[in-house]
Amino acid sequence: MELFETARAVHIATGTVVLASFWGAAYATKGSPQHRVIGRVYVIAMAILLSITLVMAAGMVQSGMGMRAVFNVYVTFISVASVWMAWRSIVDKGDVDRYRGWSYKVICAVLGGYAIFLMTVIPKMGSPARMAMVFAFATLGLVTAGAMAWRIVRGADHPRWWLSEHLTAMALNFGATHASFSILALGAIFPALKEPWTRTAILAGWMLAALAVRVWAGRRFLGRADRGKPALAGLSRAES
Repeated sequence: MELFETARAVHIATGTVVLASFWGAAYATKGSPQHRVIGRVYVIAMAILLSITLVMAAGMVQSGMGMRAVFNVYVTFISVASVWMAWRSIVDKGDVDRYRGWSYKVICAVLGGYAIFLMTVIPKMGSPARMAMVFAFATLGLVTAGAMAWRIVRGADHPRWWLSEHLTAMALNFGATHASFSILALGAIFPALKEPWTRTAILAGWMLAALAVRVWAGRRFLGRADRGKPALAGLSRAES
């Protein structure tokens, strides 16, 4: 487990930067230079974090935990998809066809296919708690892939399609960032958090929290024009 433990320590340190930059961007005025800079820091830190996660998966395989590695790679890919969407939705906000190009389609197909594959191997995941966790994340992947497929088919179905994609991605990132920090960092301090059902409950809780954040953000930033203008002031300036 030496490779896994070393990667986990680096993961926790990098995760602290990810968590700080997430909230830094969340509290910054949307569309401001500060928001953009902190957002870039978040994307870079997440890219490093996800790379480390793959090293952790290799350590699991090395230690004979192949099925656990399969699941961790899948969770990593969900985060790859959400970080990519968060980044490209801003870069390509003036061109939906470029946004939903081949990269988007490949991510959608791989995520959906991986989620279906996980559904088929749930019985091999061992304990009921782990099976429940895998089912929840496989469902999340299918829902995310379905939303991406909807964008591929519908394109720019409203003027702020890019903001809708960005909010969805950041809600997923919210869940992933806090779930990872809760399990790895806080789990190192409070061993009880590593108990199978406790771990599953924490991860499911952050998934539900991510859904709540997305619903709130949608109403806050994509609501009726008369209700949303003040909230969107920074974003409107960024578009001009």
